[in-house]
Amino acid sequence: MATRPSIFEVARQSNCSIATVSNVLNNKGRVSKEKRKKILQVVAKLGYQVNSVGRNLRIRRTETFGLLFYPSCAEIFKNPFYAEVMQGLEAQLTRVGYHLLLAGYETSTTNSPIPNFLLSGKVDGMILLGRFPSEIIQVFHERKTPLLLLDANVEWPVDSIVSDGFSAGLQIVKHLADKGHRRIVMMAYEWEDYNIDLRIQGFLSGLQEQGLPGDEKSVIRHPGDDQSVTRQGTSHDAMYQSLKERLKGPNAPTALVAVNDTLAIDMVHRLLRDGIRVPEQLSVVGYDDDEMAQNLVPALTTIRVNKQELGRVGAELILKRATQPKTPVSKLRLPVELVERGSVADLRR
Repeated sequence: MATRPSIFEVARQSNCSIATVSNVLNNKGRVSKEKRKKILQVVAKLGYQVNSVGRNLRIRRTETFGLLFYPSCAEIFKNPFYAEVMQGLEAQLTRVGYHLLLAGYETSTTNSPIPNFLLSGKVDGMILLGRFPSEIIQVFHERKTPLLLLDANVEWPVDSIVSDGFSAGLQIVKHLADKGHRRIVMMAYEWEDYNIDLRIQGFLSGLQEQGLPGDEKSVIRHPGDDQSVTRQGTSHDAMYQSLKERLKGPNAPTALVAVNDTLAIDMVHRLLRDGIRVPEQLSVVGYDDDEMAQNLVPALTTIRVNKQELGRVGAELILKRATQPKTPVSKLRLPVELVERGSVADLRR
């Protein structure tokens, strides 16, 4: 039987003290990035695993974070965006010996928004992934348990990280204006969602910055249902009908900006089905750069979000909050970039 690698062997091969190795594994203390990287490489090479039983009894940690998705965690697996975010989140937590407890928890079938595993102290903190109603976030915030809003934000002092939707809106409008587009509309869900609001604000500010006509009427919004971002269906019908009405007038838009790739791709399919050519008659831009965007014909111009990086940085935030509870609140925006493909026409030609 092979001998289980010890922390002493990790320290020896890393050429550092046991205390330094312990600080890295517990995400504590001041250790340089180079030394931390070397130690984690040795840990991975040896397959070292922390003997956490005794340590957890001393420090009262479970080395587990709970994760919830609204309205049900089952929806994560139908959503390509959050599947990639989860990869980055889980990979980073695994590197430092932490685990994720994905809740089998349906908010619509319980009297309390607090899951039992949190009430019983089985996790060191909570991650709320994606949009949540503010009243649910408030309940978690009042629990004083380490909390992270991943791809979401509120005005309260809660750690959060989102993609920079405001910058994205500015980039998209500038790109379209540079291609000669003067009449641009945006399409978004009518939900309580910080990301949607941020992208709309960026879009409207972009119109103003480029000297283009636009106000709140430049945004087509419909409620949809809670599955709209994961499934194409009747929830998009009203949005498409509103778009077709806009296309009938003498000042019809020449470009459409959708709040995510799923919505953009569904609109492209509907437009093509009705004989409206993309991008010749209407250019379309998405947001997220999901794999489907690359495979669409024409391929979709979109905003690229580094989803795995979003998850990785989120993991660092919740780890810091759990191990250093007095650290200042962090509210981060992850940079994004425009990816130009074939779904935008150049009207200057």
